[in-house]
Amino acid sequence: MLRVIFFLVILVYFNSCETSESFTFQKRTITIDDFFDCQATDCAITEIFLLESVSESEISKSINVEIEKAASSLLNMEDDVSLNSMEKALKSFNTSYQEMKKEFPQETIPYEASINCDMSFQNTDILSVLVDSYIFTGGAHGSGNSTYLNIHLKTGKTIANEKLIKDYNNFSNFVENVFRITHSIPENQSINSTGFFFENDTFALPANIGLTDTHLILLYNQYEISSYAEGPIELKFDKEEVVDYFTINIL
Repeated sequence: MLRVIFFLVILVYFNSCETSESFTFQKRTITIDDFFDCQATDCAITEIFLLESVSESEISKSINVEIEKAASSLLNMEDDVSLNSMEKALKSFNTSYQEMKKEFPQETIPYEASINCDMSFQNTDILSVLVDSYIFTGGAHGSGNSTYLNIHLKTGKTIANEKLIKDYNNFSNFVENVFRITHSIPENQSINSTGFFFENDTFALPANIGLTDTHLILLYNQYEISSYAEGPIELKFDKEEVVDYFTINIL
């Protein structure tokens, strides 16, 4: 009996080691010059900093793919094409700029793209990555956005918000109540009564749900529910206050 217990303890120990990998991250810089001869021709202005795991494990490789895919999508200039690598995305972005410049040589201001990835939070179960971006492709101003990416550290795959939250509708109702109090919207009035523009006049959680060491962040970027002038709108919750709404350990 003692021998059986001993082998069970050893099995649990090794299984724990296999599923509790420690991840270390670094920044990787990618420039437009990596893919184009910008000395010979005019190029878009880019500044790309990707976060990547330095481990050689399959989970680490998957994490890196997820982060690069999310960052690359911000540069996608083709609605019907999915770009999952920064090389493809930068080539598409720069080619679009050069084609526009060729058509309007006197009017085209250089396209700009700035993307920076930072680790917002990490525990043994989840990695939350913040991707800040600024994209300019002409017009009065560029578009600045922040994107949260949540990755399961047991699989290396992105976790959809619907999978991250136990009862999506219940959590949405809880957040709506806080949102109304924060922005002085009476309970018996439309969610858009004070100037917001939620689709179909119905409150909705933001696409961006992120984590820090101490808080849960709910972020609406510019134009999502208010005008550009209003800027991004953010709600912050102490993680202890909302931990029970989640399917994974966020503490």
